[in-house]
Amino acid sequence: MAKVRKAQDGWATTMRWVARILALVATALFVYFLVESGARIVSSLDWGPQGFPLLIGLAVAVVGLLLAWRWELLGGVMAVLGGVATMALVCVGSGPDMLFCALLFSLPILTAGVLYLGCCWRTRARELRDA
Repeated sequence: MAKVRKAQDGWATTMRWVARILALVATALFVYFLVESGARIVSSLDWGPQGFPLLIGLAVAVVGLLLAWRWELLGGVMAVLGGVATMALVCVGSGPDMLFCALLFSLPILTAGVLYLGCCWRTRARELRDA
């Protein structure tokens, strides 16, 4: 019996790899920050009402980006929620005038998360269509 391969969705593959590259960049920046400045900054921080939740939100987003390599839906949701939480906590801590800076800070995480979710949606829609 001949083996039949299903055609890959080119857009889903492109979105997946763009999201992976963005995830690697965001993760590398987070790890660089922790290694280079983490011990010096974390010990001197005043962990006020948004300090520790900000770190948790960012960690959830980064873990979500890494999980999305295997589980796109779970990782994409975690990345988007962590990115939105990070952006909201930066705005709460620094005021609404920092919204643009908070958006720029969270943009790679949010973009990768949304791309992972879009990739998951396209893949599942194709599987339902082919079934």
